[in-house]
Amino acid sequence: QSCGDLPRWEEIRDRDIHRRSDGIRRSERIPMDPFGGMVQIVSPPPPHEKDWVMVAGNETQVDQVLAASLGMGGRLVSIGHFSQDRQVNYYAVMHKYKGPVFIKPSPMNLDELLKAVKENEIRDLALTQVCGQEASGKVSFMTYWEYVPGIVQQIWFPGSPGAEKQRLHFESIGLRLTYLCGFAVKGQPRYVGVWQNLPLNRAPYEAHYGVSMQKCLAMNEDLSKKNYVATVFSVFQLGTELLCSGIWEQAAGFSHFIRVGNDLGRMYSEFIGNPRILPRQMSHYFSGPKTTQYAVLWSDIDTRRFPNPPALWNLTSHIPSSFLRGSTQLLRPHQSAFVVDRIENFMRTYDLPALSIAISKDERLKFAAGFGYTDLRTRELAQPESLFRIGSVSKPITAASVLLLVDKGVIDLDGRVFGPTGILGMDYATSAGYGRYIDQITTRQLMEHTTGGWDNEEGDVAWSMPKASADDLIRAVLVSPLPGPPGKKWIYSNFGYLLLGKVIEKASRMRYEDFVNSALLAPSGAHHSFVARGTIAERRPKESLYYMSGTSIGFDPYDLLAPERIGPWGGWVSNPIQLLKFMSAVDGTNVRNDLISRRSVIEWSTPSLASNRSYGLGWSINVMGFNGWQHDGRMPGASAMVVRIASGHSMAVTTNKEFVAREFFHDMAYMLHHIVHQCEWWNDLNDLFTYT
Repeated sequence: QSCGDLPRWEEIRDRDIHRRSDGIRRSERIPMDPFGGMVQIVSPPPPHEKDWVMVAGNETQVDQVLAASLGMGGRLVSIGHFSQDRQVNYYAVMHKYKGPVFIKPSPMNLDELLKAVKENEIRDLALTQVCGQEASGKVSFMTYWEYVPGIVQQIWFPGSPGAEKQRLHFESIGLRLTYLCGFAVKGQPRYVGVWQNLPLNRAPYEAHYGVSMQKCLAMNEDLSKKNYVATVFSVFQLGTELLCSGIWEQAAGFSHFIRVGNDLGRMYSEFIGNPRILPRQMSHYFSGPKTTQYAVLWSDIDTRRFPNPPALWNLTSHIPSSFLRGSTQLLRPHQSAFVVDRIENFMRTYDLPALSIAISKDERLKFAAGFGYTDLRTRELAQPESLFRIGSVSKPITAASVLLLVDKGVIDLDGRVFGPTGILGMDYATSAGYGRYIDQITTRQLMEHTTGGWDNEEGDVAWSMPKASADDLIRAVLVSPLPGPPGKKWIYSNFGYLLLGKVIEKASRMRYEDFVNSALLAPSGAHHSFVARGTIAERRPKESLYYMSGTSIGFDPYDLLAPERIGPWGGWVSNPIQLLKFMSAVDGTNVRNDLISRRSVIEWSTPSLASNRSYGLGWSINVMGFNGWQHDGRMPGASAMVVRIASGHSMAVTTNKEFVAREFFHDMAYMLHHIVHQCEWWNDLNDLFTYT
């Protein structure tokens, strides 16, 4: 659902929650259809019902509530889970406040956690929640990360060998214990903590772990009398024993409460008269075979709330830049200043860490530059040759590769893809065969997005089944029918281009990436392009780091699908100079030799009727005010655009931040319009490609 369609709490509760006469919401003890199980949802009475929500239920139920809260500006402040009756149950607390972008990855093992702490520090992601849990003999860690520039952090396992020495070292370098949680592994207590350089609070604090619940509550009373407030508190079960861990900070004038029970609504009734008291953290234990008890920390102190980071570029600061040799010499000072001003204005508007741009005229490179930083922590300056993910700008690359094979006579544009006569035959058919209309799809229809199915806007199937191979995903999708015969409706589809990748592999008898590089990109001079890999450890030389935008949940740039899953529709990494080299080899003009035939150039630049004459075979045609070809793209942490217009200008832009809204690409297009309208600037025969 889009944010505008997210359900209100009342709409969720109407199915399974009744309103008590005192205004408190609580679960009815009946199964929730269609998911099964019980759900508890607690939030303040109107008009503050959006300020926070506390929920407990199965995964689907809790996800639905969290999605609704996200849509209303909520942020996750606590989450946990447990297994019961072969079902995973979750509980969580969301607060509405403005803060930085955050991510909640899937549970990870210890090695993955240690790697994430190291790599996420590089991109300024602070670990603000972490706890372990054992299931089926394996320990997994749930984590939560927020963007906090300059974060320094260390993971800590108190009670382990060397932990005390580590503590003394962390304190000596100015770190502070910010999170602490306990869990059981093979009947033994284990603890995990986080030390950070966070400047939010420098008040004295105490941390305790491995304490019985009875002693913990007594200790809590003593600390409260000394004006200490619990900011972190959780419990866990060790056999029949209940243990706690927590952090108490000195904060005169504030109060906190630790409450335990299985009815969250009844628990809240104690605090409904004081809107400053909010639930801060939840944990759980079992008091019987099927009885879950929740330990909830309530307080009136806002801790671990991180503000939005300041803008990277203020209105008067100059954004650092690096120009390709000769770029500024082809412009007069006022012309160069105009170009820089347009670029800097766009970067300030969207707070872009880095941007790279290249412009050619009549297949001669005239301008190339990098602005900002490809690594904010190290201040690594963006260069004209810096590499970025280009998202759906990969589609023209895939389309050109298909046309190379069409020109060789091994692919028929209007030949069928599936079925006995198709190029992929029955390769992806299950025992049930293909779904209805699948065997009618042609290569052309895949290229121009007229299969009529697999709409990106209605649950992009290219992202589904993330652990599956491309082949397994394709088989799973093609068993379902299309809505109708292909060729009649234009529906933009990443999955369609994934299929084209398989067409290329079958026709060329090579891996997709190998064929594209050897047959298309290398001959065009774009020698340094490749399909993205998903981790920081796999980052290539000159490749930018990638950053998330927004103030809500982000799409982690380093949680990508496998390269074989993303390459044909959005996976390539390149730079603007290389993209213009590619363009000059497929654009139908004669300064540089084309790699595809004149007929293929005409084919892919002719828009289809189904697209309202706005999309050809891999290109948008005459859109955004451009008289020519255009494609934009985004991938987690990156955005790009490439344009070729009738005046002979080609332009490419790449950035290391992703924006979902189309307004971002419209503004990028306006920036290019402003620059390229100065057509008379680049009518000479100088060609900066000689320097690349």
